[in-house]
Amino acid sequence: MAAPQVQSVTLESLSEGIPVISTRAAGFYKENCVVCFHQVGHRSGVVMTVVHEGKNSDFQISWTGDITEQLIKAHQDEKQTTEFGALAVALLLVRELTEYTAVEQASIGTTIDYYLRRQGADEDLIFNHSARLEVSGILRETEQNTVEGRIKQKLKRLKRERDLFDFIVVVEFSRPWTKMVRHE
Repeated sequence: MAAPQVQSVTLESLSEGIPVISTRAAGFYKENCVVCFHQVGHRSGVVMTVVHEGKNSDFQISWTGDITEQLIKAHQDEKQTTEFGALAVALLLVRELTEYTAVEQASIGTTIDYYLRRQGADEDLIFNHSARLEVSGILRETEQNTVEGRIKQKLKRLKRERDLFDFIVVVEFSRPWTKMVRHE
């Protein structure tokens, strides 16, 4: 039996194939993600298990650049850094594991983070949203703060919008692992 294949993604590829993420935004998300991995002892090339559609996949997440004191000082707010770091991972995984990609950041109060459309769809269409993305991050999972618990919270909180379905992605950095759920 062949060993499961590990897929590779780089944080630098955040601005590729994700229309809503500019090169500058990709750098910001990358910084947050790198600091999260650093805080829990991981380096570039870390392998993250992703649970999606009842299957486990392994992704090697790599990046270039050093972790500097300045970088760590710039990202001292653990909660905020973890959320932005989780967005980096989630945006990459949605692009890699689904036919969707992020096209627009959602407004506060919508209960989601991004609107998605099918990859390769016509960007000029006015109503081009096909799905929605809600993301959450956990630096270190505890008994009181789990990936499964966050998924349940998100499912209760999400408000339906038209006929769009949702992807919920919760990223845990210390183990590291991610769960992606499609909610219709």
